[in-house]
Amino acid sequence: MKSFLPEKYNEQKKMNTIRKHLASYQYGARGIWLAFRYEHNMRYHLAAAVSVLVVNYLLHISHTEWLITLMLIGLAWMAEVFNTAIEKLADRVSKNHDPLIGQVKDLAAGAVTIICLIAVVCALIIYLPYFLL
Repeated sequence: MKSFLPEKYNEQKKMNTIRKHLASYQYGARGIWLAFRYEHNMRYHLAAAVSVLVVNYLLHISHTEWLITLMLIGLAWMAEVFNTAIEKLADRVSKNHDPLIGQVKDLAAGAVTIICLIAVVCALIIYLPYFLL
């Protein structure tokens, strides 16, 4: 379908779309930086991730096991960032104790706990055969 708008307008619109898309990566990178800079739990997750990567390297695990551990690291970090975002938003909504906000925070923390427990179980399944041989 032919556009009735001038060609220059369409090119400018495309450039604005690209700029907005690139800006979204900057916001994402800032969010990651904020999480690692100001959230102490992210430092624990980082230490655990580095430990897992070192063990993976030393044990010469399979490509599939590498992929599983990398996905679990990403999921744990993602859950922690979502948890932090929910906590900050909840604190902004009300500084006073609110039972419903408390439940929301507990649910978000529970999500982090779930993925971390699953990661531990997967780590046992992956690593035990290497140590039992």
